[in-house]
Amino acid sequence: MLTISVILILIFGLLFIEKRMVQKSIRYMSLRIHVNGTRGKSSVTEYVAAGISFSRQDVMAKITGIIPTIIHNGVSQIIVRHGVARVQEQINILLSAFRRKVKVMVLECMSISPELMKLEGFVFQPHIYVITNIRDDHREEMGKDVESQAEAICNAIPANCKVITNEKGFLKRIKEKASAKNSTVITTETLEDRLRERLPYEVFPENVALALAVCREAGIDLSQSETGIMNWISKSTSPLTTIHANSKNIRFLNAFSVNDIDSTKTFLSHWETVSDHQGKLSVILNTRADRPVRTDLFSEWIAGDMQSFETIILTGNHKGRAKNTLLRSGVDRDKVKCWTRRDRGNLKSILANSVDDGSFVAGVGNIGGEGFNILNELR
Repeated sequence: MLTISVILILIFGLLFIEKRMVQKSIRYMSLRIHVNGTRGKSSVTEYVAAGISFSRQDVMAKITGIIPTIIHNGVSQIIVRHGVARVQEQINILLSAFRRKVKVMVLECMSISPELMKLEGFVFQPHIYVITNIRDDHREEMGKDVESQAEAICNAIPANCKVITNEKGFLKRIKEKASAKNSTVITTETLEDRLRERLPYEVFPENVALALAVCREAGIDLSQSETGIMNWISKSTSPLTTIHANSKNIRFLNAFSVNDIDSTKTFLSHWETVSDHQGKLSVILNTRADRPVRTDLFSEWIAGDMQSFETIILTGNHKGRAKNTLLRSGVDRDKVKCWTRRDRGNLKSILANSVDDGSFVAGVGNIGGEGFNILNELR
C-alpha cells in the first residue's frame, strides 16, 4: 500500500510540474496562433509561419497533417511518432518551444474529438484562432453530420481572442460562439489578382488570403508577409505527375489527403481544368477500417456518378467493404479492381495495365495506411 501511495504521489507531482512548465511556456510566448478547421489547416499553418518568419521574428510552427512536422524559422524537422498520435504531442511541442525560447507559435490543431479540441485550445490560450473552413468529415469522432462538426469546431473557440476565418456557410454560428466567449470575428477578403496570378495551380488562393489576414492581425508588414508566403509556396511540389510505364503515359493526381467528398470534387475539378482533361476519371480509393463512414461515403459517391469514372482501384484494409458497396450499387464488376500488398513494388506497371494510355488517375480517400506507400511508388 505504501508503494502504491508513493507511486501516486510521484505521478501527481510530475503532472503538477508539467502543468507549471506548460503554463510558463505559454506565458513566455508573445503571440500564439491556433489553426483549426476541416481542410487546409497544414497549408495555412505553414503560410502563416512563413509570413511571420520573414519579418525576422523567431517562429515555430507545428504541422499535424500528412507528415507531422516542426518548422522552426523555416527549417523543417519531421516528428517521429512511436505509436498512434496523441494530444500529449502538443504539450511536448510547447515544452520544446520554451526550451528554444520561441516567442511566436503557430500550432495546427491535432484534436478531432470535440472535448479534446476544446481542451487543446484551453491549454494553448491562443491570441488568434483560425478556422479555415467547415466541411463534412470525421463523422466517427466529430458528429454524424456537418452541423455537428461545425458545432464542435465553434465550441472550441477560445475566450478573448481574434477569430479569423474563410468559412461563409457557418459564419453566423462562428460569430455567435465567439461573442459568447468575448472573442471577435474577422473574415478574409478575396486574394488580389496580382498574387493569385503568381500561385502554382496546386495552391488554393483562399488559404493564402487567410494566412495574409492572420499575418496582418499579428502586426506583420504586408510586403514582408507576402514575400515570406510566396517564397515558401515556390518550394512546394505539384500533386499532379506523369507516370511512364508499359509504353503508356498516365497522369496521376495525389488527392489522398483531401478527405471529404465536397473538397475532393472541387480538387478534382480544379485539376481537370488545369490539365485540360475532357474524359472520364479513374480513381485509386485507399480505404481504412478505422474510417468506415469515409469508406461508405466515397464508395457511394463513386457509385452514384459512374458516368464520370472509368476504372475504380481499391486499396487498404477496408477495400472489401468498399467493393461490396460498389457492386450492390450496380457498378460493373469489371470496372472494380483490388490491389493487395503483394502488388507493392510493381504498382506503376500494374496501374498501366489497368487503364488506357492518356488516362487521368486520382488517388482519393486516405493518405494514411497504404496511401503513403502508393504515393511513394507512383511518384
